[in-house]
Amino acid sequence: MIDKYRKYILYGALGTMLLFYAGDWLLQNALEGPLQARRDKVAQLEADIEKREGQLLQAREIRKQLDALAARSLPANVEVARSLYQGWLLELVNYVELAGPNVDSGEPVGRRGMFQVISFSVRGRGTLEQLTRFLYVFYNAGHLHQIRSLAITPLKESDQLDLAVSIEALVLPGADRTARLTGLRSDRLAYRDLKDYDVIVRRNLFGAGGASDATDYTYLTAVNYVNGKPEAWFDVRTETKLLKLREGQTLEIGPFQGRIAEIADTDVILECGDERWLLTIGENLAQASALPPEF
Repeated sequence: MIDKYRKYILYGALGTMLLFYAGDWLLQNALEGPLQARRDKVAQLEADIEKREGQLLQAREIRKQLDALAARSLPANVEVARSLYQGWLLELVNYVELAGPNVDSGEPVGRRGMFQVISFSVRGRGTLEQLTRFLYVFYNAGHLHQIRSLAITPLKESDQLDLAVSIEALVLPGADRTARLTGLRSDRLAYRDLKDYDVIVRRNLFGAGGASDATDYTYLTAVNYVNGKPEAWFDVRTETKLLKLREGQTLEIGPFQGRIAEIADTDVILECGDERWLLTIGENLAQASALPPEF
C-alpha cells in the first residue's frame, strides 16, 4: 500500500515537472518569442524613423544652402546675367579708378546641367591701394563669384601695377531675380572696415623695397666738395631721399651695407665685406663693377 502511494507521489512530482517545463516552453515560444520579435520590429521601425528624420533634416539643410546660393546667384537668364555682371565690374574698375580698364566676358558654360559658369577678365593699371580697394569691394559683394587668378606685374620706376584678373560667376536655375543682381553682402572678409586693410598698402609689397630693387633705384648722382672734402651724393629713388656721404661713412640700402672707401672726381669705391666695388656717377648700385683684390 505504501509503495502504491509512493508511486502516486513520484508520478505527481514527475507530472509537476513536466507541467513546469511545458509551461516554460510555452511561455518562451508562445509568448516571449512573439513579444521579442515585436520588440525587434519596433526597434527597427524606430531606427528607420530616426534615419528618415536625419535624411529629412539633411535635405532641409541642403535646401537652405541651395536657397542661400540662389539668392546670391546671377539672374537665371544667362545673357541678362552676363550683361549685368559685366556692367557691375565696369562700375567697380571706374570706382577704384584703374587706368586703361578693360572688362571682357566669355560664353556661358553649363556644368552637368546644374548651373552655368560665365568667365570674365579685368585688366588695368593701378596702385596697391587701388588693388586693395578693388578686392575689398569684390569680396564684400554677395554675388556668387570668385577670382580664379590674379596676375600682378610691377611697372619699373613707378608705383603702378599692371593687373590681370580672371573671374568666374555662377548662374543657378533657381535664382528668383530676372533683371537685377543681388543686393546681399558677403561675410567672407576678415574685417568689415576698409581702413583695416591699410596695413597692406603700408607694407608696399610690390614696391622697390627689397634688396635687388633698392639697389636698382639707388644712384650715384654727384661728387661734390664741401669744406674741401669730397662727398658722394646718392639718390634713393624708392624713398625720394638724397644721401650725402663722406669717406669712411656707411651706405645702408635695405639689406645692403657698404663703406665708402674712396671718393674720386667721378667715381666711388665701396667696400662690402672683403669685396670692393667701383661705382661711377650715373650708375645705380646694381651696376657697380667688382674690383680685383689687388686694386
